[in-house]
Amino acid sequence: MKKIAVVGSINIDYFVESKTLPNFGETVIGDHFFMSFGGKGANQAVAAARLGGEVTLFGSIGNDGQKDVLLSHFKNEKINIEHMNLVENISTGAAVIELHNCENRIIVVPGANQYTNVKYIEQNLDALLQHDVFLLQMEIPIETLEFLIPILHENKKTIILDPAPAQKLSRDLLKKITYLTPNEHEYAIVTDDDRAMNDVLLDYANQLLITCGEKGVVYFDGKEIVKIPARKTDAVDTTGAGDTFSGAFTVAVSEGKPLEECIRYGTYAASLAVTKKGAQSGMPYKQDILDIEIKG
Repeated sequence: MKKIAVVGSINIDYFVESKTLPNFGETVIGDHFFMSFGGKGANQAVAAARLGGEVTLFGSIGNDGQKDVLLSHFKNEKINIEHMNLVENISTGAAVIELHNCENRIIVVPGANQYTNVKYIEQNLDALLQHDVFLLQMEIPIETLEFLIPILHENKKTIILDPAPAQKLSRDLLKKITYLTPNEHEYAIVTDDDRAMNDVLLDYANQLLITCGEKGVVYFDGKEIVKIPARKTDAVDTTGAGDTFSGAFTVAVSEGKPLEECIRYGTYAASLAVTKKGAQSGMPYKQDILDIEIKG
């Protein structure tokens, strides 16, 4: 198995669940409140580690009251954190998540994640390049990705980018990414292309993998448009589904599985993640995937 480096955000998530979402200026009574570990980088690192990936997390947290809890959590998840960036005089990233009828809306405060910057990458470049497969997202400064991706490409690394929250990327940068995994709302923003989905896919054979929630994943294999269906399940909370897919997909890639099998593995993992509340709490372990594969 190849070594996985996840470079991304680390947050504490604050969840509020309510039957009614307030309008501006309105106060409503919620049903439940709970806290959880989050951040797309941390989520995807946990998802990959639970499925057997050899994972190092590169990211930043505040040297604050959340530090010890987070570091202990990552160690318990068997994630290598020796290159974690501890930032003074700034808070760890935070997200406030409203849950309503199995859907969510999220406000993210980056905090220390802003310091997963070019300077941090330069300081840790030798350690980064000891890894083989890289999983990136866009909750860290875009300049970091613009600096790091060309270096990884030059060193023939496998680069997986989950482009959320979506921003336009240059065509030159897109060409250097091995697998790009936007959802059906993000692909047009990232590629700066407002054509129909299938038309855009034709320009990115075996590279652009568009996740479509309960409808599965769509990509172009060089000959035809391929649709990998999602596994049907009773969803409780979709918050961690996309990150679980990314982590599971990355593990399958690190194991050298064929692309279609990697995608299917990701959809299986995501289908299990949505059955529990919290971005990381519902993420499955390797045996969970084996159980549903055996059951069919």
